[in-house]
Order: sequence, then structure tokens, then C-alpha cells
Amino acid sequence: MRSQLTRHVFRRIIYGTLHSETVCWCNPRIHQRFRTRSYLPSSPPTSRTIFGFTYSPVRKEKPPDFDPGYKELLELSQAQAKHERPPPRPSLLKAFSAFVVDRHVRQNLSVDDSQIALLLMTFRYLRDTQTDENGLGLSTDDMVNTMELLKASKSKEPEELDNHIALARLLYEEVGRLGDMAGEDKDKALNSLIKILALKRKPEEARELLEKHWAEESSLIEPSQWRNILVGFAVVGDQDQMVNTIEMMEKHGIPFDGLVHQAAITYYTRTINDVEMTKKWYEFGVARGVEPTRRTDLSVLKLCIYNNELEWGEPIMRSLLDEKLQKNSNDIKLSWKLILQWAAAKGKRFEEIDRLLNVLVQKSQEDGFNIRPDIDMINPLIRLAASKNDAYAAERYLALGLKRGLRPDHKTTLLQFEYRINSGDLDGAKAAYDELKDKNYEVFDRLAPLDRLLVALCNQKPTRHDVVMELIDDLNERNIRLGPDAVAALGLVRLQRGELPDLLDLINTYAYRFSPKQRVVIRNVFVGYCLDQTVLTAKVWDAYNILRRSFPELDLNTRTQIMSVFFERGRSDMATHVFGHMRRLDMPNMRPTSETYVRCFEGIAKAADHESLALVYNLLKLDATVEPDTKLYNSLMLAYMGCDNPRQSLLFWDDIMHSREGPTYNSIQIALRACESASFGERQARDIWSRLKRFEIQVTKEIYAAYVGALAGQSLFDECVELIHNAEKEADYTPDALLLGTFHNALLLPEQEAMDKWAEKAYPIVWAEVKTLSKRKKQYGGGMMYNINRDLRA
Repeated sequence: MRSQLTRHVFRRIIYGTLHSETVCWCNPRIHQRFRTRSYLPSSPPTSRTIFGFTYSPVRKEKPPDFDPGYKELLELSQAQAKHERPPPRPSLLKAFSAFVVDRHVRQNLSVDDSQIALLLMTFRYLRDTQTDENGLGLSTDDMVNTMELLKASKSKEPEELDNHIALARLLYEEVGRLGDMAGEDKDKALNSLIKILALKRKPEEARELLEKHWAEESSLIEPSQWRNILVGFAVVGDQDQMVNTIEMMEKHGIPFDGLVHQAAITYYTRTINDVEMTKKWYEFGVARGVEPTRRTDLSVLKLCIYNNELEWGEPIMRSLLDEKLQKNSNDIKLSWKLILQWAAAKGKRFEEIDRLLNVLVQKSQEDGFNIRPDIDMINPLIRLAASKNDAYAAERYLALGLKRGLRPDHKTTLLQFEYRINSGDLDGAKAAYDELKDKNYEVFDRLAPLDRLLVALCNQKPTRHDVVMELIDDLNERNIRLGPDAVAALGLVRLQRGELPDLLDLINTYAYRFSPKQRVVIRNVFVGYCLDQTVLTAKVWDAYNILRRSFPELDLNTRTQIMSVFFERGRSDMATHVFGHMRRLDMPNMRPTSETYVRCFEGIAKAADHESLALVYNLLKLDATVEPDTKLYNSLMLAYMGCDNPRQSLLFWDDIMHSREGPTYNSIQIALRACESASFGERQARDIWSRLKRFEIQVTKEIYAAYVGALAGQSLFDECVELIHNAEKEADYTPDALLLGTFHNALLLPEQEAMDKWAEKAYPIVWAEVKTLSKRKKQYGGGMMYNINRDLRA
């Protein structure tokens, strides 16, 4: 008969299928697979239905949506990480400019830390590859706009601010290098650099730079820079330097006036809500003869109202009402707002506040002002109640306004929307949202309330899909972006419903516009879904493929966890695919390590998957980055033993014995377990035992039981009985359920019957404990096995 070997071998070489020692060419399934495989690419057949209509076209996946220029910046980052050729320099110049213009000029959006890092990397690359003496190729407008983006950035972590400061310095140096060509942009760059240094935790450097240029030409410096430096020292918490800065200002002729005082107070009241520092610096200014501005007093009073500091704020309240507010309609309305909030903060009842409002109206009429209450006086009361998560009080204040004929405006409805979400009233929040759509939708530039509503609707059980889709369609129509929490929640709903094309479109629309921290929010939701044991395996596979395609930054540890999940689900084929995907990654820090191989081989051992074992072992042999160690050899022993090849398993024991690291206790236990089913395994087991005795290595009860099991597997009944009798003498080990159960399980059916009779006489109490355990049928040799815990780990 003609041999088919050459044809099959060459087909496997051509199509990249690795040779497996476990594949039997006489297996009909193998031949069937080769007969049905299509080796030539072919287009799907065109056909029509009985009515003559063609089938609907295949839906095309929406490409990833990047901000202008951002894709080229990412390509440069990836090229440098992989040591590949970067994009052309003109393309990077255009991308840098397009990204800055889009973020600052067109959309007035801030940038996150990852985008700042990309801009810094690109700028350095452009500088290092510069060939023109007249500049990098960026306009001064681009560089000044970039510094404006840096000023608007909200980053606070010190390690993240290093990139901001480094980029600001480089931009300032480049603008300065252009000299007269920069014109007024040079002054703008100087002021921007001072502000960036001051507010990004470098106030001392900012002050030195300010003093230097102030002495040379003070007209170039904006006086507000002194206030920025004062706030900068407040940010780093250096009170002494704040005082020194005030003294320097006075030395340079800049008085410590109400505006400077206001800058420090505003930081403590609005930015960090620090009551103690507000008190200290308010009294510091008063002690130096500074008259607090009206805005300062208002911010301090708001802090007192929301932090229950009414006693300390009482004098400020009287001073503001008696001296700083004028007798006009606007100031009278402002005073009413303060009085009503002050009364609410003191715990006045709703009826008392209603009577207070009547008194204020009557007083204004007596003074000749016909001022009527409006909804702007009720909104602060609702906001105060909402800040305390008191939805009942908020509704009472709203009813108070309606009683007086004050119709809610869009601010009222937005407050309703927020506190109803916080209290879990989703139907009420949806009603407020519908009302807002008809009034003034521009207030929804704030994404947080919308995100919370969408997340809450998606997390409802059961999910009201029609309500969610109605909300999404409206947001898409109005071109409003979602936040990462909403994208993650909506994506999970899409995945659960099997709407994979819509899910991919959603991720491609949003995921590439988010910062790495925001992408982690989405990624963690899908990772958690993969690790949920209650989810169907097919759904987990879909979620993993979404992660693999859309989140290539997924770290090695998480990928390994997902691989282990598939092993636990009994899908070693899927787990091996996950391992193969890791193996093909370009980034060295994401490729499998020795520990990854160990986890994979342990999973293969439990699954007894011959094909996966051959595939992964071949990949290991081709992997030059992994140096086998004892733990890896242990896992290989487990894998081959689990796949009924104990002889090959013991070959790795030989490798361990000849390695510099040598065996561990786990190695010894695994090797003895392999001897249990290997042909003539008693020879290897006795050799291992003699080495343990010769080197006076302490024998644990697990190793002793494994040695008994190795001999029992070779039907050495009498020798095992003797070992059990001598256990206390040899290893200080009193025979227990593990030892007797291991002895029983390793024997064949006829010997098990003899063992039962012997154990009932020799160790009746222990054997009675063993017999209480559940049993299962042995895979080979007949007989039963007690379910004792003999799990092995590498």
C-alpha cells in the first residue's frame, strides 16, 4: 500500500501545524480533518433566495475612533517600544499640531497623563531628529497651546507631574531659542512656565524664575503669578514658604491685599475643603490688616454651611450682611440665599423656613423693594439637602417652591436628577432626565450624573433593555460621550445579550479615547466577567476575545488567570489558545514566563490533554527566553503523568537530579507518584528512597505515603505492610487515613480485598475513618479509590 506519510507531513509544514508524538495517523478523525480542510482561499458562494432577494451583507466592524493625530503618537510609542521604524517626521509634526489644536482650540478639553507622556516623547523625538536650524517644524502657536493644555491638566500625583514639567521646560526652551521670531509668544511661554511650575509642585523653582525676570523686566510678568506661587506652596503644604512669598511680594511692591488673600482662601475652601487651614489663613489675613473680599467671605460661608462650622462663621455672616452687601435687588437676593441656607444648616424645620421667607418678603416691602422669591433661592436649599443624601428634605424644599408658584428651572431638575440617582430612585431620575431634554440639554456637559444613571439601569436585574437603548440612542443623537463606567456597564449588557458587533462598535468608539486609567475601568469589568464561575463558558470566551482584541495592554498576570479559568472549566483547548496568544505577543513583558508555563502544564495535567501538552512543550523548547528550573520540570512531570506517560515524566526527574538547583519536596513527591504507574517504577522509587536516607533528608508524611503508593502500584504488598508498620520508627509518622488510603488506592482489585481485611485487623480505627470517605471507580486495573486529597503542585 502506498505510504501517505510524505503528503501529510508536508501539508503540516506548509500550514504551520506542529508535529505531535501523541497523534496517531491511523486515527480516522485525523484523516477526516485533512479531507475536509480547504487549503485554498475561496470566496463565499453567492446565492439568492426563492424570492430572488440576495442575503443581507455582512456587517463591517467600526474602526477604532481616535482623536486627530493621536493614532500617529501611539504608533511612535509602539515603534520605540518594539525598536521598529517610527512614522515619518512630517506625519508626526502634523499629528502633534492636530492633536493640540483639537484638544485646546476646538473642543477646549484637558489632557490626561498618558497623553502628556505621548506629547513629551514625540517632542523629544522631533528635537533629536531635527535637521533645520530654524526650529523643530512646530509653530509657536502649537507650543503655546500645548503649554495651555499643561496648565489645564488636573493631574495631582507627583510622579505624574514630572512629564508635565519636563515638557513645559522643553517648550519654553524651544520658544526662547526662536528669539525674535517668537514675538509675544515668548512672554506667554514664560508666564505659562511659571504657572505650571507653581501649581505642579515646583513653587520654589517658579519663584526663582519669577524673581529673576521680575528684576530684569517686570512688565513681561503677570502680577497674578505671585498668587499662583502662593497657591503652589499651599498645594505642597509649606506654610513657612507661603509667608516668605508674601514678604517677597511686599519687598517688590506687590501688597498682600484682598485678592492675594482670596487666592489662598479659595484653594482651601473650594479645592481641598480644608476647614482648619481656611480658619488659619482667614485670621492671618485679618491680623495683617487685610479686608477680605466679598468673594472670600462667600466661599468661607459656604464652607461653614456644608461643614457645620456655623459658630465660627457667625461673625463673618453678620459682617457680610451688614457691611459688604449693598441695598440693591441683586445683593438683597444674595443675602436671602445666605440666610435661608444658614437656617437650613442650623436644622430649622420646613415650616420655619417658609415663615422666614415671609418675613424677608415683608421686610423688603417695608424698605421700598418689591422683591419676590425665585427658584434661585430654593435651589441652594435643595443642593444642601442633596449633599447630605437627604432626598426627602430635597423634595420638601422643592414642594416649598411649588407652593409659592416657583416653577423648577433646568438647575432644579438637574439637582433632582442627581439626588434621585444617589437615592436609588431610577424611575424618578429618568423622569427628571426626560424633563431636562425638553428644557436645556446643554447642562449635560457634566457626564457623572448620566454615567451613574446608565450604570444603574444596566445593573438592574432584570435589565430594562428598552430604557437603556432609548437613553443610548438619545445620547448618540446629541453626540454626548460616555464615561468609562457607563461604557463598561453597557458593554457588559451587550455581551450578555450576545450583541458582539454592537459591543465592538461601542469599544472602538470610546476605548481609544480614554486614558490608561479609564481603560482599566472597562478592562476590569470584562476581566471580572471572565473570572465569574456562574457565566457560561461560551460567554467567557467572547469576553476574552474582546479583551484580547481591544485591550492589548492586558497584563500577563491577568491573561494567566483567564487561562487558568478555562482549565478549571474543563476547556483545556481554550486555555491553550490563551497561552498561544500570549506566546505570540511582541512585548517581552507580556510573553509567558517560567511561572506561566508552570500554570499551563498544571492545568494540562488535570485535563489529561495530550495534544495541548505536545503543543505547549514544543513552544517551550522553541522559547529562548525561558530557562527551565526545578518548578518547571515539576510541572512537566505532572503534565506527562496526567497524560498517562509516567516514563517520560521520570526523564524530567533525571533532569532535576542533574541540575544545579536540585529537587524540592514537591519534586520528590511527584516523582514517587510517577513511579506508582510506571513500568518497573519500584526501581526508581527505591533509588529515590535510598538517596533520602543517605543524605538524611527529613521525610514528610506526604513523601512517606507517596513511597508506599509507589511500591503498592507495583503490587509489592508485603513490603508496603512492613513500611506502614515501621512508619513511626522510620519517619515519626503514625499511620493515618492518608497513608492507608494511598496504599489502598494504588493496589489492583484482588489486592485491595486483601488490604481491606489486613487494615481492619491492624488499624481498625484509622480504617473506619477511611471507609467513611466517598469512592470512585479506578480508571485502570479495576477496583475502587477513596477520595483522599493527594493533589500535587509544582
